Amino acid sequence: MKILMIGNGFDLEHELPTKYTQFLEFVTRFKYAYSSANSVPQRLYDIKDDYLKMIFENTECEDRVVALHVFTENNVWINHFEKVYKKHLANKQNWIDFESEISSVIQAMDGLIKYYESIETGESKNENLEKYYKNRLANIINQSELKVENVKAYIPKLLCDLNKLIGALEIYIWDYVGNKELKYYNPDIEKVHPSKVFSFNYSDTYRKLYACNRKEIEYSFAHGMATNNIHFFSGKTDASKEEIENCIQQNAECNNMVLGIDEYLSEDRRSDEVEFIAFKKYYQRIYKKAGNEYKKWLQQIDEGVKAGRKEENTLYIFGHSLDVTDGDVLREFINHENLKTVIFYRNKEQLGQQIANLVKILKSDTVIKKVYGNNPTIIFQQQSKREEIEGSAFEITSDTMQLENIYRLSHFEARSLIEKIKSKIDQEDLTYFYSQKAVITLFDVMQKNGLAVMYITKLLEIARKLMRCDGLQEPEQFDEEYWAYQDYDNSFSCDPFTIKFVNTINLYNRKNFVASEMAMQSYDEQLLEYEKLIKSKEKIDKESYSAIINSIFYMFIDKYGDIEKLWNILLRISRGPGEEVAKDVLKELIENSDDELDIIRYNHLLQEIQMNEYFDIQAEEFEKNYEYEQDE
Repeated sequence: MKILMIGNGFDLEHELPTKYTQFLEFVTRFKYAYSSANSVPQRLYDIKDDYLKMIFENTECEDRVVALHVFTENNVWINHFEKVYKKHLANKQNWIDFESEISSVIQAMDGLIKYYESIETGESKNENLEKYYKNRLANIINQSELKVENVKAYIPKLLCDLNKLIGALEIYIWDYVGNKELKYYNPDIEKVHPSKVFSFNYSDTYRKLYACNRKEIEYSFAHGMATNNIHFFSGKTDASKEEIENCIQQNAECNNMVLGIDEYLSEDRRSDEVEFIAFKKYYQRIYKKAGNEYKKWLQQIDEGVKAGRKEENTLYIFGHSLDVTDGDVLREFINHENLKTVIFYRNKEQLGQQIANLVKILKSDTVIKKVYGNNPTIIFQQQSKREEIEGSAFEITSDTMQLENIYRLSHFEARSLIEKIKSKIDQEDLTYFYSQKAVITLFDVMQKNGLAVMYITKLLEIARKLMRCDGLQEPEQFDEEYWAYQDYDNSFSCDPFTIKFVNTINLYNRKNFVASEMAMQSYDEQLLEYEKLIKSKEKIDKESYSAIINSIFYMFIDKYGDIEKLWNILLRISRGPGEEVAKDVLKELIENSDDELDIIRYNHLLQEIQMNEYFDIQAEEFEKNYEYEQDE
């Protein structure tokens, strides 16, 4: 089993704007655009963000505008983050950690509530402690309202605004980041071919870029995945406050994204003090049913080992700092005795950070043993440099994935993609297509989109030209199951037209491999072998007969010898050693071939056989009649 574990560094490697700072900057641009649209509409032309221009100018996107406005307007958390981020920028620190900031606020509120309750029970005041808590909450609650009853009453507001923050973040990840053009890929990731993907990200980047026709891959999102949940806001431009609150609630119920804090209470307090439990990650994971599929994977590994299956099980970690906040999950994976771990690092600085964090999670003795022991199970590997998709062998994979998800592209992007693929097909750009497998995958996606019938002949011709055979090693035979897709009843099946396309390519590959093998013998040697076969009167099977046909057809292609002589030999073999199988083989070849010239030749040979059989029957009848007349 191969498991790929990815963190936010994976998205950043692909130049996607998934940092929290980039989300905050997007919110700032949205607020400006919303204000402009509702006060000075012509100022929309000043907006540099193409996405924001699109959603404000396109009436079909008003649900996005309504949802983003509802989620971001007077949001306590967003306002707090913006103030903290400004302070960071003033200190030349271009970062912010949402979870850390939320944790700081929640712990301050929890501490202040308990401080007030202790005063009520007669304990003495601690003005320094009270001041500390109030300073932590300065961006959240007005200082004059920081009384115990007000702080407690503010908890539902914080939770509601957290859900709205998650809603805004979901739109940003799913719609804004999700529609960014992917210009780069990483060769290390492309080579892994995992059967499982465990992601700490909200985005679905791996599946979009690397997983074309890898239907068997299972996914687990530790923090949930961003999806399209904005439909609740469709047609709500002038909705009442009650309707909007209902939309927010519906969105929160459907959203499975986890954005919360780690447990900060000591073990003896956790069961009793649950006022802030809804802000904690473990609660959200359980409530939203996010990211627990991996436990089943680890169980499958153990079951495979017990069953004696000799399968190498490897965990690949890419784009993750190994921070202790994810320590519980990382520990479960890396400490698994039947799982080897490969950790990719970008540079020496990140390597040092990863080692330090790993020591915090596993302790130094365990790390040393796993890295340097007799049977090391942790390997650090420097990641390859990313490469541009355009002009690479990966380009067709990327285009095919986009075609499969073309409904998510804008009209211009979708039209450009179709025109590009059409142009590559018309030009028979073999560098672009690069392999028969890539051609089949493109055909399969085009078939699902209703385009394949227009290009089947050209795609088959490209696949033929891409056949790699040196006469010594047989070219690949493709398994149609690779292109199987999951149906509504959870069964897997391949599109019938894709099956026929695959079979045609397989047949062509077999035919030309056999032909190239035979062509390696001299022309005279082959004719001699055929004559011996005819004289021996030994019967041959379907496969041998098919190979002989392909060999002689190959001679036609390369203009070997006398065409008439070759047809004569083929007919004699068909009427002699191949008599029992000839007609059945030819009918199968006619049905499965889409090569017009081959079909003509198969039909010609079949007609010759049938005609000779007819004349033989007539001759026998004539001879019987003649003998009868002589007897009379």
